Amino acid sequence: MLKALVLKELRETAWIALVGLVAQLAFVGNAAGYAVVPFWASRSYGGIPFLDGSFLTTFLFLSVALAIALGMRQTAVESGRGTWLFLLHRPTSIRVVLGAKLGVGIVLYLLCGLIAILVYAAWAATPGNHASPFFWWMTADAWVCWAAISMVYPAAFLAGTRPARWFGTRLLPLVGAGFLAVLPGVAMKFHWLLGVAVLLVLGACLVGLILFAARTRDYS
Repeated sequence: MLKALVLKELRETAWIALVGLVAQLAFVGNAAGYAVVPFWASRSYGGIPFLDGSFLTTFLFLSVALAIALGMRQTAVESGRGTWLFLLHRPTSIRVVLGAKLGVGIVLYLLCGLIAILVYAAWAATPGNHASPFFWWMTADAWVCWAAISMVYPAAFLAGTRPARWFGTRLLPLVGAGFLAVLPGVAMKFHWLLGVAVLLVLGACLVGLILFAARTRDYS
């Protein structure tokens, strides 16, 4: 049953991850100076990879958009189509259903960001591609951003799961998502283990809220 649920989620959300990955790689191409997308900033002005500020800003924006799109597709769209009733009447627990959804969503989000950062870092580390020096510690802020923004995904999932009548009220968890994303980022500045601990605690709290919202919601 778990395998069937995972495959269902992949069929329905893989295209969102693919769009997000294409957008990330197109931006990486621009950051490398290839002008893949004309209206995005290019590295033609000679900034230092990962340290010029433009990469993190656009990477953050694209990561947030991908996390929200995945979370809302798995919840709000399911609710609109009436799929929740079908899923919750399957011979399995609500924990398994939500676990399959959350597992697929967070893995897709993490993979897209991981590939984008590694591709840009590989380009930056290749001699002759740019005149700036490159050290792998320069990617640290990108990894922090990638990890911290992961909190936006369960916040979007919670927003789509909450039994709110008004769409604006339902999106309240996303208002706090920015704060949730800042906390692990700040913690990682002190020590990466502290940042990971904060991420795990916040993630566990959000999953608990998602389970509570799913159990108390009237799906009829």
